[in-house]
Amino acid sequence: MVMEKDMKKWQIRIFAACFIAYTAAYICRVNISVALPSIQDALRLNSTSIGLIGTSFFWIYAIGQLVNGYIGDRVNSRTFIFIGLVVSAVLNVLFGFSSILIILVLLWGANGIFQSMLWGPIVRTLSNWYPSRMHNSVAFGMSFSLIIGYLLAWGISGLVLARLEWRWAFWIPAGIVLLLACVWYVMARNKPSDAGFSDVHLVRHENGEGIDDDYIETETESVPFWKLIKGTNLLFIAFTGIAQGMIKDSVSFWSPKLLMDTQNLTLILTVGVVLIIPVLNFIGIIFAGWLNRLLKYKEKMTILLLMLGSCISSLGLVFLIDKSAVLSVILIAGASAFVFGANPAMTAIIPLSYKQYGRVSSVAGFIDFSIYLGSGLAGAFTGFIVDSSGWNNVFIMWCLISFLGAVSMGVSLIRESRHAGSNTLAG
Repeated sequence: MVMEKDMKKWQIRIFAACFIAYTAAYICRVNISVALPSIQDALRLNSTSIGLIGTSFFWIYAIGQLVNGYIGDRVNSRTFIFIGLVVSAVLNVLFGFSSILIILVLLWGANGIFQSMLWGPIVRTLSNWYPSRMHNSVAFGMSFSLIIGYLLAWGISGLVLARLEWRWAFWIPAGIVLLLACVWYVMARNKPSDAGFSDVHLVRHENGEGIDDDYIETETESVPFWKLIKGTNLLFIAFTGIAQGMIKDSVSFWSPKLLMDTQNLTLILTVGVVLIIPVLNFIGIIFAGWLNRLLKYKEKMTILLLMLGSCISSLGLVFLIDKSAVLSVILIAGASAFVFGANPAMTAIIPLSYKQYGRVSSVAGFIDFSIYLGSGLAGAFTGFIVDSSGWNNVFIMWCLISFLGAVSMGVSLIRESRHAGSNTLAG
């Protein structure tokens, strides 16, 4: 019984450490969204140029997820994540000192490299500490770190911009993240044996106290990644990930400017209004968890329905953006909330199902790669579309993309049902 209590205490500690680390990541990632209008005015940039800054982050982050996800299965996750947070904070400081577009693009792209060092190793760490029966709860719990990160990043940046120039919206968050990086390093441990739970203890705990055998730290032979790609539906999941990323980060990156352009809001009022988006994202995640339980934990069906929800919200914007400011904000937030709800299933639950193949971090990195490949495409296209034809065509793009994401997940489900009971590697 003592061993069980000790394990539970450590599980809470590890979850808290992972939650703090990923919240910190977003503080130095989405702070740029609120600062964009100020940067644009101060440096006299058009929307296409601003979009290049976002695109540099998203595309390099995507490639980094693919590479660092693979590396994350082989290195010390605790140290790897610490380095990622510290360097990300330093790059935010340097970004605040810069005024030349190409330098801004390069620095924010470099930020994407070090930000990509976090998610795969975090999922791997959680898989080491939690049995499979708890993966669903852990995944949806971790997803709230994104919401808290958005609220803190937008809230802090908004308060800073109300009093200081845009550069402080990068310097102050950087200081906060440096502090939280130290908190992560003190709290985190890679696996139970690092906290003094030996293999013998874990076996005894399993037999005597009812703990799952997931805790036994046996070496799992890694399946070659190309075999996972070939033998599973990962490619169709990746296509849905691209669609999800295009919506999720297009909304988060552009929503302050979108509201200022379409609703004629001031910067301060925009910051106040835009905080509705992470609040509804929070509700979206809760709804997604409820929907997944209702569907008896069929994550792919849950994702399909959520992508359709985002499609409907985006379609509503096409007709209502000029009719009602309140309804427009709700629909913008709705398009975001549905894809945010899909995020924990996409980025955590599905990767955790690959633990038996020794590829949790790799799969998490691959799916995140697909999501941020979509984010990069959205960053490039959105700025160009706004400059050339206006926001209404952006909403049409969101609608079509989310629908195609739902279709891709539907194809994955059909293929999975046809091959049920076969010898494919995974669903």
